[in-house]
Amino acid sequence: MLKHKRTLAGILAATMMLSMAACGGGGSSSGGGSNADEGPQDPNAAAAAGTLELTDWEQSSGIFNTDETDEELYEKAKEEGKVTVYSISSRITKVAKAFAEKYPGVEVEPFDISTNELLEKVTREYDAGQHVADVVHIKDQDGTLYNEYVTARKFYNYKPADILSHIDEKYTSTQTPLYIELTQLFYNADAYPDGSPVTNIWQLTEPEWKGRVMMQNPLDNLAWGSWITGFCVGDVPDQLAASYKELYGKDLELSDGCENAGYEFLKRLHDNEPIFTSSSDEIAESVGTKGQTNPPVGFCASSKLRKNEDNGWCLAPVNLEPTTGIPAINTLYVVGECEHPNAAKLFIRFMMGGVDGDLSGYKYFNTLGGWPVRDDIEPAEGSTPYSELHVSDFNVTDIYENINPVRDFWTLLG
Repeated sequence: MLKHKRTLAGILAATMMLSMAACGGGGSSSGGGSNADEGPQDPNAAAAAGTLELTDWEQSSGIFNTDETDEELYEKAKEEGKVTVYSISSRITKVAKAFAEKYPGVEVEPFDISTNELLEKVTREYDAGQHVADVVHIKDQDGTLYNEYVTARKFYNYKPADILSHIDEKYTSTQTPLYIELTQLFYNADAYPDGSPVTNIWQLTEPEWKGRVMMQNPLDNLAWGSWITGFCVGDVPDQLAASYKELYGKDLELSDGCENAGYEFLKRLHDNEPIFTSSSDEIAESVGTKGQTNPPVGFCASSKLRKNEDNGWCLAPVNLEPTTGIPAINTLYVVGECEHPNAAKLFIRFMMGGVDGDLSGYKYFNTLGGWPVRDDIEPAEGSTPYSELHVSDFNVTDIYENINPVRDFWTLLG
């Protein structure tokens, strides 16, 4: 384990990620904007209201059509003959094979690509007029994809009404969600057989856990930058303040420079010298390896829970009070001006479970440490029901507007 120092390279990497996203705003701009006072216009809402001036591609693709059936799309997809998918998951190859079996005559070309590489590749191709990808599977970690790609009509949220009727509207207003992952706190169940030694998030700032909390540096990773931002926005600071009072029996006092309880929590966590690592795998192994007498606890991707059996770990998640932070929502987009829009829509429907909850394309993502967004699909065996977890809402505007100030605050902590 290395105590990871903040490096210029790490800051530049995160900055480049934001810059690459910001360069995408060209696209089909006709009717896609609004005046500065009103902010960016949501294309789906404008199309539904009849106030969006459609481009030729938007008309021919039917991208805003919400009531097409699988059968209708299949006939059109066979005419297109192919769909190309860029995904952040290696599981996309299995999904592609299952799709080809169900829908013969439609070739699938899947690409398993890291988040940074995917966004850079699809942006570069789009700006060059090379419409290679039809579908993108990625996470809108900081609201950039909505605020700079969807509103610019470079990416499209395809919204099939029959499927979205099974999904809470809070997940569908700005995205087409596939499933949810979390950044969760984990402990070693072998060392703590009676349950987690930490239940309230403020306990991580106590002397007992100084140098014993593992996480990734928010300055080196956009997702982690978004995660810490989630503690400082919306009603989460009020929840943190109330949780502090419940734990200690007194009101929280804010330090100089801390405008709310979220910033205060981050300051105290940072002052408690967390151990920074470069990956969730390293955290999971350090926390979950059996035989330890005084193991650390650590924040890492909830998906690492499914590696317990294969690696002999004893990772156990903590349902932290008052929150474990914002969710990481896996999201599906149709790429604007793509050459196979109907095949793209059919593939998205297949990945999401179709109108009848067909899991042949969805089952590869319905694993321990991930939660389906549909109310008619049961989570993997052994999962804590998502409704019982303490999770903050992900607001694309709050995170997008505040991530840089929060990261600047973390930087100044030294």
